Amino acid sequence: MKNSELIYMDLIARGRQEATARAWRGVVLRFEECCGVKDEYVRADVIKFVGELRSEGIKQSSINTKLRAVKLLCKVQGWDKSFPELAMPKVRRCDVSRPVLSSEDVGIMIRKAKSLCSEREVAYLAAATTYGLRRGEIGSLKVYDGVVKVDTLKGGEVTIQLVPCEIKEFIKGYRGCDDARYVTRVFCSIIGKTGVEVSAGYGWHSIRRALATELLIRDVSLLNIMRFMRWSDASVVREVGMLGIYAGRKQEDIDRSVFEDHPFLDFWTDGVRC
Repeated sequence: MKNSELIYMDLIARGRQEATARAWRGVVLRFEECCGVKDEYVRADVIKFVGELRSEGIKQSSINTKLRAVKLLCKVQGWDKSFPELAMPKVRRCDVSRPVLSSEDVGIMIRKAKSLCSEREVAYLAAATTYGLRRGEIGSLKVYDGVVKVDTLKGGEVTIQLVPCEIKEFIKGYRGCDDARYVTRVFCSIIGKTGVEVSAGYGWHSIRRALATELLIRDVSLLNIMRFMRWSDASVVREVGMLGIYAGRKQEDIDRSVFEDHPFLDFWTDGVRC
């Protein structure tokens, strides 16, 4: 069994979410591709892996996250005592890049994608622009009649959310995928076909940030935004204190409230609301 599969099974056995297990499996698979499949690795292997990630322009914060999967591998294989202590630069808040697409760019993507992109690409874009999905959530989405089930990342629970009528026809072409790299390629394909100009670092999360920004501008309740976009209870408590615990609402009520002020749904029906 490959090391990547060992990590996947280890996380599943611990009760971690499948989306997380798949993401960590992908990191270890990438580590194997870089350093080979071995029963035990050494400092030079980890250094080589980190060097390859840095050569691709990956931010230090993302590298630190990926190394967590490698550290789990070293524990599973039993070489954790010799795992190299790498002197990682401290990541300052101002150094973390969080690229955000403008509302205008999202509108261009939606309008052009409907005629230029494949059915599957359009479905991914419809889901991402409606719910602000993270990359891993896009691949593991479950689409049913009138609702979607989101396998929430970042420690959240599985969330059942309403499908607004504006995207019902477009999301029918959805087909899941557990390959994070493929999901990234879909974003790049949509960008290429629609002609939206972006620089390095842009991805599905850029749409998520755009949605959150536009909802805030429209004075949507902060608590509704956090619930709608599936931030964990821990995040809610940090941001708005105990209000996140006491102010319970049905998800469908939150969805309908957000849909009323949603910045991107009109793009799917050329301004005609359902």
